[in-house]
Order: sequence, then C-alpha cells, then structure tokens
Amino acid sequence: MIDSLHNSIFYEKPEVVSSAPGRIKLMGEHTHYGHGFIFSIALNRRTYVSLSSRADEKFVVYSNNKFAIEIFTKRSLDKIEANEWTIPIKATLKSFLDNGYDISGLNICIASDIPPNLDLGEISAIVVALSFAIRHLQNIDIDDINLLHLCEKVGKFLTLSYENIYDYMASAMAINNSGILIDCQNFKYEYAPVPVSLKILIIDTGERNENAIYKFLKREEECKLAFDIISSVNPQINSLRSLTLDELKRYSNFIEKSSMGRIKYIVGENERTLNFVIALRRHNLSLLGKLMFDSHLSLRNDYEVSTSEIDAIVDISATVDGIIGAKLLGTGSTAVAITIKEKAGEAIRIISEEFLKYFGKKLKIYVTSPENGVEVSSR
Repeated sequence: MIDSLHNSIFYEKPEVVSSAPGRIKLMGEHTHYGHGFIFSIALNRRTYVSLSSRADEKFVVYSNNKFAIEIFTKRSLDKIEANEWTIPIKATLKSFLDNGYDISGLNICIASDIPPNLDLGEISAIVVALSFAIRHLQNIDIDDINLLHLCEKVGKFLTLSYENIYDYMASAMAINNSGILIDCQNFKYEYAPVPVSLKILIIDTGERNENAIYKFLKREEECKLAFDIISSVNPQINSLRSLTLDELKRYSNFIEKSSMGRIKYIVGENERTLNFVIALRRHNLSLLGKLMFDSHLSLRNDYEVSTSEIDAIVDISATVDGIIGAKLLGTGSTAVAITIKEKAGEAIRIISEEFLKYFGKKLKIYVTSPENGVEVSSR
C-alpha cells in the first residue's frame, strides 16, 4: 500500500520502505523510574514509511492519516512549533542533524493503522520506522542502540511524552510470537515465547482525560523523592530495583504513606515482571493470570491510577471462561487481557455486553498477537 501511495503523491517509486509496530507493556508499566524491568510485545498494527531522495535540500512529507502535506527545510527545523502533526518527523530529522549526521532532502510518505491516543506507541512507531529508513537509505553509520537513543531525543520536542527508549526498543527489536524483556538499568534484553494458543485483547473504554499524563508525571516525581529519602538512609541502595517488598518495610517511618504505595507498586512490579517471564517459559497460565490481576490491584490501590471503568473490565474479565488475566494498560483509558485463542470471541462478547450494561456505552476491542519489530527494505 505504501508503495502505491508514495507513487501517487510524488509520481515516483520509493527507494526505501520501512514499517514499525505499535507496542504495549504487558508487565512493567512505570518501572523504568527505578531502573526496573519491562515486558513488552509488538502489535499487529503498524506505521509505514516510504522515502525517496530529492535533488534539493527540502523535506516533503505526506501523511495518509492526516490527508495533509508539508514542505520544510533544514533551517526551519531550528524552530519546531508545538502541536504540529509533523513534530515526530521534524524532531527525528533534527535529532540526526544535531548529532552530526547530515541528511539530504527527502520525499516522505507515512501511513498507519495504529489506533491513536491509546498508549499503543504510535509516536515511537513513526520515529522508529523513519529513523531506520533514513539510516538505510543514506548509509548512516550508527548502530541500533545508538539509533534508538537518537530516537528517544524526539521526546524533548513533544509537549508531553509518554514514550521512552524502552518503547523504541520494543518497537524496533520485538520478534514474532515472543515478548521482549528489557532491563532498564543496562539496556540488556531477552525474549520469551508467547504461546500461539493465546490472544491479547486491547480494550478501549473511549474515556479520554487529557490531564491523565500529569498524574503519571506526579507519580514519577513521588517515586524519585521517596527513593532520595531511602538512599539517604541507606546509601547502598542505588535504585528501587535493589529493594524487595520485605526490605521496603524498613523505610515506612521515613516516607509518607501515599509515596510508600507508589514505590511498593514499583518494587512489586519488578518481581511480578520477572516471574511473568518465568511463567511464560514454563507455560504456567494460572500464574500468568495471577500476576496480571495482582499488577492491576497494585496499580489501583498503591499507584492509584486506575478508573472505575478499567476496574470494571478487570473484574468482568476475572469471571469470563478463557481469560487468563487482565490489567490496566498505559495511562488510564485502556485495559489489556490475555485469553485462550478459541475462546476469544466469546470473551469479547461477554465483556462488551457486561460493560454496556454497567456504563451504557460500547467498547472497542482490538485483538493482537506478538509481531516482529521494525522492518526495512530497498525497492
């Protein structure tokens, strides 16, 4: 599709085509604050990018989703306006230039089937697909990890960004039928197989709260302040990942109750994430489910970021035959559930009907399995 779209807009074939998937964190939301562990999968929804070289220094960008085209130059990248739809593209180009990589003019075509505003990594998919395509087309000498660090710098151009390098890593390095476990302390990663007998449901409540990100930024600050207190009491503690739940209790007299709840979630989630990977490798579905439900309970009670609608979806899921586990996903409008493949249709029906009964509105439910990360090819 992207080839014909590029040809229809620019009247020439693309030289390079790339695509990068959306992603979700199955386990390990927010643990990067304490150099913890994240377990992510790539989705079956992708952003597609096509490139062709220009004889001048202009960048011409067309978005099939925005039905819009914009033309700009390198010089104009010195000032990137807030709320432009081209921010991820311009910021990616500027990141290359600011790091000493000269980029020639390009025709850029972008299309995506990743649902927006659901914390599914639509920004990271654009940035990863474009960055890897530019490296391929213009033979830029930079390895994958440094390219992903370059991708991460795009965040400073966004008013608020929920994306971080671990999201870019998941979009770039995921593999089919597996999740990727990322160590946020040293960027090491490993894969764990997700059985093909399972399907993953992404459940959109339709609830949108533009201020939700501020709540998560506040939680991050609370965690950092609590850690500063802990490390001042015990300088040998160099990150929250160094703690166990039992050890954390020693510091309860030094930290406010609410902040203790925040770091209790982080410390517990690190343990749950590692156990989740063990359960996957042992095909222990009951443990998988318990860990997901426990994660949600801690997000609700300790981190205090869930909503009544998400809580209802998780509670409903716990009663549905075939659903392994469910929890909050992202910043509050979405839940994720794992279900037996053969029972996915019935699970979707029951969750949808029960939610409609309670809240009087319909859900959108997307079905996915773990997919490959970024893919790049010459034409």
